[in-house]
Amino acid sequence: MLLTRRLCPHKLACEYEHFFNPAYASRSGFHGMTPYTLDRLTERFVSRLFFYGWAIVSITFATAMITAGIGGYGLSFFIIPMSEEFGISRTEFSAISAFRLALLPFMPMLGFLVDKKHGPRLLITIGSIIAGVALLLTSRVSNIWQFYIIYGVVFGMAMNSMGGMLVGPAVISKWFIRLRGRAMAVGTMGISAGGFVIAPLAGWIIGQYGWRAGWVVLGLILLVIVAPMAALLMRRNPEDAGMQPDGDPAPVDSQYDAATKSEYSFTLKQALRTRSLWLMVGIQSVMLVSLSPVLFHQVAYVQDKGFDLGIATTLATTLAFFAIVAKLPWGYLSERVHVRWVMAVCFTTSGMSLFIIVLADNLWMLYVYAALHGLTMGGVPTVMNVAWAVYFGRRHIGAIRGVVTPVGSIAGAFSPIYAGWAWSTDTNYDMPFTMFAVLWIIGGVLALVAATPKIPRELAVGLERQGSDPPSNAQHSAHCFRR
Repeated sequence: MLLTRRLCPHKLACEYEHFFNPAYASRSGFHGMTPYTLDRLTERFVSRLFFYGWAIVSITFATAMITAGIGGYGLSFFIIPMSEEFGISRTEFSAISAFRLALLPFMPMLGFLVDKKHGPRLLITIGSIIAGVALLLTSRVSNIWQFYIIYGVVFGMAMNSMGGMLVGPAVISKWFIRLRGRAMAVGTMGISAGGFVIAPLAGWIIGQYGWRAGWVVLGLILLVIVAPMAALLMRRNPEDAGMQPDGDPAPVDSQYDAATKSEYSFTLKQALRTRSLWLMVGIQSVMLVSLSPVLFHQVAYVQDKGFDLGIATTLATTLAFFAIVAKLPWGYLSERVHVRWVMAVCFTTSGMSLFIIVLADNLWMLYVYAALHGLTMGGVPTVMNVAWAVYFGRRHIGAIRGVVTPVGSIAGAFSPIYAGWAWSTDTNYDMPFTMFAVLWIIGGVLALVAATPKIPRELAVGLERQGSDPPSNAQHSAHCFRR
């Protein structure tokens, strides 16, 4: 927990005195506060309250809440009013998801930046500022092409850089090992909180003041809350602040600790050679293909079944609430049971629950869908993010996920377009939602065969030279869950 190994006690005392008593500067000759010192003071202050890793979790929660609330849950409230004002079809509106792919060629670079010392802080801070400004400009668009460029391209690029599936979860993986499941659960709660807080807020503002006011409020939230929070608190890993993962004390046997930390930290090159990585890519792709269009179109789907916007909003909020409730149990379970089996159950039950909205012909069935799909689908982001770290370690997790994330993102970007096209063809969402339910179940099957990757030969040789025996997959799991 020591935070001052690079800052002498006298200087730190001067910084504290100067910060709280400016008159001290004239007596000591010490003037000004450096960014480095501000970071150390922030770390010391937060660490007196709780382990600093939970501050990282809170930032991930905030960014996930905003990005999911605006880009997922909340966007569905804009479909009907904006489509009617611009005179466009739902397919044309849904095409906005394809324009978010503009950042994909740069995702590997973002992944490498996550592993650099100040990379996560810069990405989230700058990304949230650009995203906030983009939303303010979105409120002024007058045609669909302006919407595509400002919201689709500019906001889409900023949204992915400020958090999304890459930055926040990767950084949490670096800060937690033993408590990774519950930490990831709290961080990914922000995704569902986006549906529970941001989406209803957007729905209420749109109903009262119109869709343009909705974009303004959402943009201000990013600029006022997320950007300052990230600039002040974000850190890459605990070692940069003189801490240990999970807030544990410094190990007595440093050699053993170094060995255990490097045991499962695959490099990008090593990870790409494993069968497990490509199975994980397939599982993640299934998740994005099945999750995105449901959040995108579910409000319109409920309205098409004959219910008004108020009912649709309540159902979306109910689903988000149960998704929040589900995350901690799924995260805790991933610490006790091998994440492979947890993924299989989570994906399969998500698919089975999605069938309910297709069959629903009354309000009671829709509430059953909202509750069950929230409880099952809500755990998927948590479990997936835990799985990436368990399988490939924490040291190079940014680089690994930066390379593989675009694969699933491409498929996930076009699935809302397909759902919009299917509605235009049959005037209902039954077929696409049935297909998404089946894909969830396929993802569960893939999880069953996605075994933990074997330790690379060159890494095993290095461990033998240090006097450590290369562990088995079973030992790998035990280390992750019971360390």
